[in-house]
Amino acid sequence: MIAASEIETKLLDFLKREVFAADVAVTPETDLIAAGFDSMSLVRLLVFIETDYGFWIPESEITGDALQTVRTLAATFTRLLNAR
Repeated sequence: MIAASEIETKLLDFLKREVFAADVAVTPETDLIAAGFDSMSLVRLLVFIETDYGFWIPESEITGDALQTVRTLAATFTRLLNAR
């Protein structure tokens, strides 16, 4: 089993490095949409997850609640990944 905290750290690092500008402070609790997360950001994130974990998040799981923060995203992804 993979811990949610491990996934949260990897997702946060990716978002800081590849999605958000250096001057945008992103934490596990940052509202992603308010910080500028958009549809292109989502595609980049989904490709990162598929490349790193070999897992594609089902469309039904890509909800506003799941994408609210890095923490909620990590929790959703951890649940799905560990259920495989």
